[in-house]
Amino acid sequence: MAGKPENPLEGVLKNIINGITKKGGLTEEDVRAAWEDAVGEAAAKHSKVRSLKGGRLVVNIDGSSWLYELTVQKKEIIKKIGEILKGNKIKDITLRIGDIK
Repeated sequence: MAGKPENPLEGVLKNIINGITKKGGLTEEDVRAAWEDAVGEAAAKHSKVRSLKGGRLVVNIDGSSWLYELTVQKKEIIKKIGEILKGNKIKDITLRIGDIK
């Protein structure tokens, strides 16, 4: 069927992210771009933003070494994302091992 995502859960997640981010004036792309800018190209290749709800950004990471590295840098990442998104506060980031495709 044309226009439907291959994975139904992916479509649901996109709708949730889009609904939440539009309320705050952000788009899904804004949040993903801010994440990539904050963590850098190498870390961005090993991670994927999954959701943003109530100021909490949830990000899947593809391995334990990247999970550790990003966890150590979490406070700095939150600060950088705040500067990039200007006024749209990310209060916390949940980093977890998961699919990044």
